[in-house]
Amino acid sequence: MADEDAALKEMLKHLEEAARRIQASRHLMQENELVEDPNYLGLLARVSEALDMTETARREARRQREAGSSGTSS
Repeated sequence: MADEDAALKEMLKHLEEAARRIQASRHLMQENELVEDPNYLGLLARVSEALDMTETARREARRQREAGSSGTSS
């Protein structure tokens, strides 16, 4: 279980960093007014989807880690 917890902890760090980078990309698009350019709507949609999926994965990894730590304490 210690290896599982360590892996989940590392995954959480990676997912949090990924979310920050994706948010920075979306912010860059907003700063350069690309979010209103029809040529970039597809890219904006994919960036938003990537952020949603990354945050979902982060929440799931957190749940798994919490479930694992509560399971070892009984």
